Amino acid sequence: ISVAVRSFGAKSANYSVLMHTPGVPIKKAFAIPAYYYVKFMQENGFTARLQTLLADASFHSDATVRDAQLKQLRSDMKAAPISVELSTKLKAKLDSDFPGQTMRFRSSTNAEDLDGFPCAGCYDSHTGDPANWEGDLLLAIKQTWATVWSFRTFEEREYHSIDHFGVGMALLVHHNFPDEEANGVAVTANPYDPTGNSPGFYVNVQQGGDAEAAPDVKSIAAHG
Repeated sequence: ISVAVRSFGAKSANYSVLMHTPGVPIKKAFAIPAYYYVKFMQENGFTARLQTLLADASFHSDATVRDAQLKQLRSDMKAAPISVELSTKLKAKLDSDFPGQTMRFRSSTNAEDLDGFPCAGCYDSHTGDPANWEGDLLLAIKQTWATVWSFRTFEEREYHSIDHFGVGMALLVHHNFPDEEANGVAVTANPYDPTGNSPGFYVNVQQGGDAEAAPDVKSIAAHG
């Protein structure tokens, strides 16, 4: 897993384990390696720009400046071009394995879902429609990549002394769930008992497919 995380992020690496776990129903998916995120950042000058920002004293000392600069960076990332290499390979993959399907591009970095730094909710995922390739599908990729540099995520990494330039975002890609009945997280452990003396599992479920808009949150702790 640790080797896979460096190239494909924790989410994709963990998903690949589920894909080979008997009895677990799971959507067909694939991963776009972090290589393409790094390539995008370098080719569009964003890596050099961030190096300049992180060397600026006002960026570090003033949260208002930091928030504004990161917001502008995200906006520019969404407007920048994705390499022809990635676009061509991705189109061939979707035409072959997911014809006509809207696709979910899920954040999968090497700086989340880790011991000591779960970073739950740090990064956002987006859905793209291949019927509008440039304006919707490729935009969904860039929107997801851009969340590496959201203000809340930057602050979280800074607090935990995570190297910002060491973060690479891969993408876990599958057909989206257009009619979700629930959205949640399941943990195969009892978080209320760190000693392990009372084994169980924890499920946090939110009704509806839009986690931010759904009003009804239900948590269930079940012991086995």
